[in-house]
Amino acid sequence: MSTYAMCVRYDGVEVDDSYCDALTRPEPVHEFCAGRECQPRWETSSWSECSRTCGEGYQFRIVRCWKMLSPGFDSSVYSDLCEAAEAVRPEERKTCRNPACGPQWEMSEWSECPAKCGERSVVTRDIRCSEDEKLCDPSTRPVGEKNCTGPPCDRQWTVSDWGPCSGSCGQGRTIRHVYCKTSDGRVVPESQCQMETKPLAIHPCGDKNCPAHWLAQDWERCNTTCGRGVKRRLVLCMELANGKPQTRSGPECGLARKPPEESTCFERPCFKWYTSPWSECTKTCGVGVRMRDVKCYQGTDIVRGCDPLVKPVGRQACDLQPCPTEPPDDSCQDQPGTNCALAIRVNLCGHWYYSKACCRSCRTPTPRPGPAAP
Repeated sequence: MSTYAMCVRYDGVEVDDSYCDALTRPEPVHEFCAGRECQPRWETSSWSECSRTCGEGYQFRIVRCWKMLSPGFDSSVYSDLCEAAEAVRPEERKTCRNPACGPQWEMSEWSECPAKCGERSVVTRDIRCSEDEKLCDPSTRPVGEKNCTGPPCDRQWTVSDWGPCSGSCGQGRTIRHVYCKTSDGRVVPESQCQMETKPLAIHPCGDKNCPAHWLAQDWERCNTTCGRGVKRRLVLCMELANGKPQTRSGPECGLARKPPEESTCFERPCFKWYTSPWSECTKTCGVGVRMRDVKCYQGTDIVRGCDPLVKPVGRQACDLQPCPTEPPDDSCQDQPGTNCALAIRVNLCGHWYYSKACCRSCRTPTPRPGPAAP
């Protein structure tokens, strides 16, 4: 509220200021006053960059409920207050369309490194064009293979105690667990240990002396992670002599009766994630975002069967060198119903509420009065 002085006669009629003594004129007074309770309102941030650099994407913004709790004290409050006041919540997401995406290269994830410890090998990935192969620029084709190094040579086999014998001589089996471990005791995939030196996990048992017979170890993992592949196992001719297992030549067990060492196997259908190259950062300085398309393919068809737990990220922050100055906010507008002219006259732009409520007015420099004319 504001008070100001005017010159009046004894009968209360306003007259010209020259009839009153200018030296005794009271200064204008501007004070905050509490009117009726202010209704909560929705406020929004500016829209984010489009989530895709080509084609159809999304823009996002933050929507919060605000309320003036007391004169000069504006605060974010629970959304329930705006909803109870039946204020229409602004949209938090909208579609944005950039020029259509042209043909672009898409890549699968890198394969596992097949190298043994201390050795080098090559990992590969599949490269495909999002449209006909001839339409993608061959000069920008991503590399499909790169060198890789095997795990450290501190992996070694460890075994558990033998379990009980499952039957009589020739039929009995005793089993133990075999693990591949690092020097600090972590269990890692068996492929990181030397398969040639893997201890047997199944031994014959029964009587002290048992004739030679075929003994099959457990099947190894299928040699593919999807689709049809091959699995193998070790089959040995073994006997017990004075309670100790001994390996014999195949003819002593009868080669015709040898169990198969190889079999076909089928893992889940071959769904595979593919990603497009990363877009440019949405900012040229500071912290921005870069995006890429993430698609699931089965053969040439886009499907939904890929494992969501290993889905590649489609969006990540890009932290560039600091911006020299913050760019002005072009969406900055004065809030309706706020007396911004008064706020500027009484120097309230430094107050955090009025700097926000009178954003545009406070940003515009106020012209200073020039020197008085002589």
